[in-house]
Amino acid sequence: MTPRKRRLNSDYEKLITEFKNHPYIKLEVEDNNGAVPERYFVTFKDVRGIKLEDGSTKEKKVLRYISQHKIEIYLHLDYPRVKPQCFLLTPIFHPNFRMASPHDICIGDFWAPGETLVDIIYQIGEMLQYKNYNVTSPLNGVAAKWAREHTKYFPTDQKDLRIGELDINIDNADKEEINIEFK
Repeated sequence: MTPRKRRLNSDYEKLITEFKNHPYIKLEVEDNNGAVPERYFVTFKDVRGIKLEDGSTKEKKVLRYISQHKIEIYLHLDYPRVKPQCFLLTPIFHPNFRMASPHDICIGDFWAPGETLVDIIYQIGEMLQYKNYNVTSPLNGVAAKWAREHTKYFPTDQKDLRIGELDINIDNADKEEINIEFK
């Protein structure tokens, strides 16, 4: 078995174990004809992020909280020497998520093969919650400008995804709109 195949097997086992009964993260795998998957689909449920509303204009941006997100992680042939490709499948307004095609997610400027897919999934979840974001080298400049100017809204969610515990914060924020006008 090649080192890459051993790594894919190890990743698969860790992902299945970690997210089997996770309250906020659901893992789906692409059928790879009986081989270990190279593509994963991850759904974050009840994890509050921010979406740019359809119909927003350059003059008036309307944002709202959303709580379900789906991403794809693709383990290309150069993985794990090169970081996996991560793509957003649902809209999110964030400096490190590209809204235009190919809807990729920046999981960092530097990659070490020792990083795990489990850690990447948690990192992306924390990005969705605006606990983790980078405005100095963004994929979405408009979101980066907004994030620099509106830190009072962060984090958007207090859940600790790594242990699945919820800090109780009952409010009506899921229905609240955030209106932003750029000058």
